Amino acid sequence: MNEQILKLLLLMAFADKVYMAEEKELIIKISNELGISKEKIDEIINEVEKTEDITKQCRETANKIQDKQDREKTIKLLSEMIATDKIVHQKELFAFQIIAEEWNMFKGQD
Repeated sequence: MNEQILKLLLLMAFADKVYMAEEKELIIKISNELGISKEKIDEIINEVEKTEDITKQCRETANKIQDKQDREKTIKLLSEMIATDKIVHQKELFAFQIIAEEWNMFKGQD
């Protein structure tokens, strides 16, 4: 499951087509916390870089994360990722919105 969380973070990091140094540092820090190897990070990065449809991939990956606690942890980490380079990119927000929609996490939704 931790690999799916990391994949969502990387999809968001690559959503604006620019993988910033700050984002990279955060990914490494989070990967260590999640117990994911450098090799696995590189493998997921290669997969994400080849992704044609980030939106579709965000939805599919988000749907693999079913546990409520995992979802809450992921949302927290995604928020951290958005804020890490001190610039909120429209494409990052869009990816965040897609994930929140998949998980029915918008305020006011039933």
